[in-house]
Amino acid sequence: MSGLRADGKPLGPDEAPDDWFYLHHLFRLHGIPPHESEHWEPGWKRAAYISIGLQLEDEIKRRNAGLGG
Repeated sequence: MSGLRADGKPLGPDEAPDDWFYLHHLFRLHGIPPHESEHWEPGWKRAAYISIGLQLEDEIKRRNAGLGG
């Protein structure tokens, strides 16, 4: 997965993306507006973020294998 720091520079290899990265992808991949998901319980957010991370990693693998997006 990739993301950016607050200054716009790429994250280091051991840095995790922040909540805004995942909220963006909640909206992009599932159409769930960030203002709706901000009221979720912490466990629900964590599950959604893990799911998104796995989806993005799968998308990267597919693209690297030439399978499209």
